[in-house]
Amino acid sequence: MGEARERRGFKVRAATLADAPAMARVFVDTFRTAHRGQIPEHLLLERTYESSTQGWERTLREIAAAEDPQEYVCVAEDTAGEIVGIAMGGPPADWPFDDANRAAHPTGECYSLYVHTTRQRSGIGRALLADLATFLVSRGRRRLAIGVLAVNAPARAFYERIGGTLLGQRHFDDSGVLLDEVVYIWNDATCLTRVEPANSAESEDVRHI
Repeated sequence: MGEARERRGFKVRAATLADAPAMARVFVDTFRTAHRGQIPEHLLLERTYESSTQGWERTLREIAAAEDPQEYVCVAEDTAGEIVGIAMGGPPADWPFDDANRAAHPTGECYSLYVHTTRQRSGIGRALLADLATFLVSRGRRRLAIGVLAVNAPARAFYERIGGTLLGQRHFDDSGVLLDEVVYIWNDATCLTRVEPANSAESEDVRHI
């Protein structure tokens, strides 16, 4: 967390403001590929390089300005210096169904996990999630939640393979469209900090950028 972690042909490090345009390309390209046929077409087209760059810049500036940041964004960078994956997390989204558990066990949430379509199945997603989990645990959030579109079978299979337990289903509003998502939980996210890269289908859905 915060320091570049070298792995098989890539490294994971904290994102910087200069990364925003490259992060936007990864996000938009992967979002459109991963979710085609899963959400209305106009939601895919709403995500553009320009709007996503602006969103990441705004987020990274807010994190940099915070005295004690509770959110974290990391990127995976290949040996050529190209950004090939992104992840973001922080305090959990409001969900009354889980309030009692959160009160007893401080919880973090992964908001975003994307690996470019050309670099999936290479361990990048697992490495990004490990770095994010390390940050959340350092902030006292040992319990981790991840929401994923209910129809996103590859992402669901990925989370199940690395130990996620299905907690429940909820809805979220994406530009006026209600979408169904399921939530996976890790009651002790330290297990994710020890996950090593392995071949797996890496694809997640992002809502906030």
